Amino acid sequence: MATTGSNTSKAAKAAVRNLEARLAELRGEIDEVMAELAEKTGAKASATADDVADTGEWLLDDLRAAIADLKRQATDAEKKVVETAREHPVQTLAVAFGVGFLVSMLLRR
Repeated sequence: MATTGSNTSKAAKAAVRNLEARLAELRGEIDEVMAELAEKTGAKASATADDVADTGEWLLDDLRAAIADLKRQATDAEKKVVETAREHPVQTLAVAFGVGFLVSMLLRR
């Protein structure tokens, strides 16, 4: 009976060693999969970051163009107001007085 017990013990130890070896293999495979996944994820994240940067630059260019256009429009409007005030000084004074009067009436309430 002692022989049967030691055979069983040897078989159990061999099975444990086989399981440990298989477990080590699986850990290696998991590490490889994780490394590959990290690499692919990193590449996608990098591509996404590049896309965001490109979109940001595009939006910034559009914003700069819109600001330049607004500055031109404001300059044109200012020139027209000054020109109209020089051509019609009495009417300009009357309009300014009227606006001031209305504002003072609104502020009293």
